[in-house]
Amino acid sequence: LIFLFILYLIFYVWYPEPFFTAQGGWQGIKLMVFVQLILGPSLTFIVFDHLKKRRAIIFDLSVITVLQSAALVWGGYQVYAQRPLALVFWHDAFYTVTADEYSVQGIDNPDFSLFSAHVPPLIYSRPLTTQLEMAQFRRLTEKKIPVYAHVSLYEKIEDNLSSVFSRGVDIEGMMSKNASMRSRLEKIIQGKVADYNYIALKAKYQNIILIFEENGNLVGEVKAPYF
Repeated sequence: LIFLFILYLIFYVWYPEPFFTAQGGWQGIKLMVFVQLILGPSLTFIVFDHLKKRRAIIFDLSVITVLQSAALVWGGYQVYAQRPLALVFWHDAFYTVTADEYSVQGIDNPDFSLFSAHVPPLIYSRPLTTQLEMAQFRRLTEKKIPVYAHVSLYEKIEDNLSSVFSRGVDIEGMMSKNASMRSRLEKIIQGKVADYNYIALKAKYQNIILIFEENGNLVGEVKAPYF
């Protein structure tokens, strides 16, 4: 029951699409499978002996319960801390920004409503323009915080659609080399391919193409074979 509840959180709360595919939802599930369904039963199989005294059996199972509970807390925290919170456009593509990339900056709960009404939040990160911003960029880079996680550069995506759409990918070229991708895309779009804008999403585990209407509405996504 605990495992099923965590699966629900991963699928629908922590890693909703396109985050699940792009940012390693399956890797989080594999981690929890090991913690919940393999670690405890394996340890029990190793140490259990029906010839032991009842007190010894209770002690062994109590230790296993403590170990599995500790592993569960650790695994759940890792999956939770790596959950993506927003899609941020920077330079020529969208990037997923995870919770820990904000928390290391001392930002536990970014107020995305200031920049986006979308779910998930769609945010534009403008280019660096001042010496102060360059200094901050170098300081955060030393902490291995990517530039697209710098909240001070965030702007509303609706105010920068022309800049975003000017960086679109060559969707016709991609589809000409990938029939399965063409099939998936045609199931999503309603109308001509040219009626939509296609922007790359570069993520940890899977590159994706996001499909936008002219007004900035995100209508779907397809896996990208390459960029």
